[in-house]
Amino acid sequence: MGTGTATEWNVAVGSGLLRLAAGASLLRFRGQAIKWSGGDPSDPTLRALFTYWGVRDLTVGLSTLVATRPGRDVPRQVLVQGAADASDGALVIAAMRRGLFPRTRGIGLVGLCWGTAAADVAVAWRLKRGL
Repeated sequence: MGTGTATEWNVAVGSGLLRLAAGASLLRFRGQAIKWSGGDPSDPTLRALFTYWGVRDLTVGLSTLVATRPGRDVPRQVLVQGAADASDGALVIAAMRRGLFPRTRGIGLVGLCWGTAAADVAVAWRLKRGL
C-alpha cells in the first residue's frame, strides 16, 4: 500500500493528467498522429490501434488520478502505466512487421514506448522505496 506522500500525489496527478491529455489527443487527432507515425490515416487497423491507445490512456490516466485517494497504491498504478507502454512497443512491432509503419519510424516508436516503460518502472521502484 502506498504511503500517500506528497511525491506520490505529485507523480499520480502529473502522470494521470498527462495520460488524459495524451488519450484525448490521440482520439481527437488520430489521423494526424497516424500520419506523423508514418502510417496511412485511412488504414482501418491503424485507426483501431490508435483508438485503442487513446481510450486506454484515458482509462489509465483516470485510474492513476484515483490512486491519489487514501489507501490506494500509487507505485502499483505507475507500474500499470509501464506495462501499458511496454505492450505498446510490442503492438508497434507487430504493426511494423505487417508493413503498417516504416521501419525507421517504427523503431523510433518502439524506443519511445519502451523508454517510457523503463522510466515508469524506475519511478515506481523509487516510490516503493520512499526515495
